[in-house]
Amino acid sequence: MAPVKTPTRQVVKTDAQRPNAMRSVFEGAGFVNVEPPLLQPADVFLDRSGEDIRRRLFVFNDPGGQELCLRPDLTIPTCRLYLDSDAAKGSARFCYSGTVFRYEAGEAANEFVQTGAEFFGGKDSEDADAEMLVLAVEALRAGGLSSFDIKLGDLALFDALVDALDIPSGWRTRLKRHFWRPDYFKELLARLSTKGAGTRADERVGLIAALGALDEKNALTVIEDVLDLARIAPVGGRSVAEIAERFLERAADESAAPLSKETAKLIDTFLHLSLKPKDAAKCIRDLVKSAGLKLDAPIASLERRFDLIDKKGVDLARATFETGFGRTLEYYTGFVFELSAGASAVAGGGRYDGLLQSLGAKSRVPAVGCAITLERLNAAIAAPKGRAAK
Repeated sequence: MAPVKTPTRQVVKTDAQRPNAMRSVFEGAGFVNVEPPLLQPADVFLDRSGEDIRRRLFVFNDPGGQELCLRPDLTIPTCRLYLDSDAAKGSARFCYSGTVFRYEAGEAANEFVQTGAEFFGGKDSEDADAEMLVLAVEALRAGGLSSFDIKLGDLALFDALVDALDIPSGWRTRLKRHFWRPDYFKELLARLSTKGAGTRADERVGLIAALGALDEKNALTVIEDVLDLARIAPVGGRSVAEIAERFLERAADESAAPLSKETAKLIDTFLHLSLKPKDAAKCIRDLVKSAGLKLDAPIASLERRFDLIDKKGVDLARATFETGFGRTLEYYTGFVFELSAGASAVAGGGRYDGLLQSLGAKSRVPAVGCAITLERLNAAIAAPKGRAAK
């Protein structure tokens, strides 16, 4: 594959010039500049972006009663713009630079400038992934940052591991569903690997057992009645449906055999791997082989992606690949990456093949993107020098 072609880097003299300099990198690679609306339907973020974004949204109702929000990022708004465009039937490359709004505790401002790009409909996923990382690196350098760390991940590997395990299908679904919530996932894994729920003698066991005999609709009705009789309102942002789902999960645990300690250990070990990209494929292959499993296709995809990144001009010798990285935004489905300076993540991105279908596309649309936060970039450039470039 030929290296990604980007324009000659501009000499950035002021903070205000950086967004244009970075955007020019994407435009030079064929991305068309777009400007998604500031106001967005709140539900598209509440339902798809994960808990980290949900608690940081600026949400309000318009005079007609519709719940809206100020856009907290530009990926979903750009996806919606793509779906409304004539390009929605094929591939498209969009880039942007604009203000996003997120609540940041302790910060003087909650407005940030985000510059990035989204590639929709690419047929070669590994090549598109590699190109997006290379462009993000080039954009940071065009913005004036030459020293940063690269962290990589691949969420598709976890799904492949879970699908290969000999466990109840319901548990596979739950492990994937709660992958995005590390604290709860740890609790879930511990509960599935013991028979704790079946041996507890507390007031909840009877209700859980009774719910286990009902279908989801009737269980929801029962829980609504119980909450109403007790005059208890849902708390912590959970809906009645979410509470019902949790009870039904516990009821399912009652009737199933516990997860083996070997399987629980395999999952935990897998999610804590931190490797050099050149060693990642072999290490993961050896780990799953020791458990009698094979993940040939996703591991081959990982190897090809790293090879393409190298051929396109980014040296991964000092990058890090972590199997548990990327557990913050629920819409990611595969390759993810983060570029950081010190403790601050300056840029990030990844693949989200299921997002556009959830937003209304008739079928699954391959998609990958990246975004750079200007304020973090400015801070990184102003920080003391001495970091090794990667």
